[in-house]
Amino acid sequence: MLRTRVAEGLRTGVLEHGDRLPSVREVADELDVDTRVILAAYQQLGEEGLVEVRSRSGVFATAHGNAQLLPRRWMLEILVGAIDRDVPPLRFVDHVRSALITRRVRAAVLECNDDQLQSMAEELRTFYGLEVTAIPVDAVSSDSAARDLRRVDILISAGHSEIVARTAALMGKPHIITRVRPALLQRFGRLLARGPVYFLATDPRFGVKLRRLVAPMSRSENLHVLLVDRDDLSIIPHGAPTYIMHSALRRFPRSKHAGREILPQRIFSRETSHEILSHILSLATDRV
Repeated sequence: MLRTRVAEGLRTGVLEHGDRLPSVREVADELDVDTRVILAAYQQLGEEGLVEVRSRSGVFATAHGNAQLLPRRWMLEILVGAIDRDVPPLRFVDHVRSALITRRVRAAVLECNDDQLQSMAEELRTFYGLEVTAIPVDAVSSDSAARDLRRVDILISAGHSEIVARTAALMGKPHIITRVRPALLQRFGRLLARGPVYFLATDPRFGVKLRRLVAPMSRSENLHVLLVDRDDLSIIPHGAPTYIMHSALRRFPRSKHAGREILPQRIFSRETSHEILSHILSLATDRV
């Protein structure tokens, strides 16, 4: 999770190389885990070259870091697994490149608010290499949406299952209804139980949907959604957990609030990732 935060922050410009990162204690308090776990995670990122842990000074995004570095042990397991299946590692890499890059799969994201449209599109581009078209779900019957939908390979939404399934059937396309990572919801629930949690967004419809999602959680009244172009961000208490949606990243002055910023998180569950990648590989194979 820390790797994703730092890499995404550097990639989007929210973090600059050399910026100080949240302290071990701050992250441990946020995630409700032992400080030793966070220290070990930061040390591992230091070994990967993504951060620099300075004794008595803190943790910093490395001045010469490479956000694309991967853990050597993880790569080793993947390559050994390829050999176990009699696939030479270089041929395995070629297969992956062919499936994910050479034959780009096109997806349409259908959602009811701009914040989810942008967040889902960003994750699909970044982690799955998809070409993404964002379509408001209330516009699927328009002529322009119909043209876009005819050009894509798959429809993806976080809800609206009836509309999406009906549209997919009409277009003769597969569709996926995504699910949120359980760890993300659990972490969010722990923060809500401890005090106010803020979301910075741009579309009031996102706030309505998010409040419905957290309604069953304990202390759901601690959720506050603020719109960056409309609401007063100075009301955020000092150090309060403040999630920033992708749509809000470049649209608000960071100095206008005192919250503890939480950069956009990876949303999709492992099961959703499996389903997306399965469709990508299937569609790419069909085009060979």
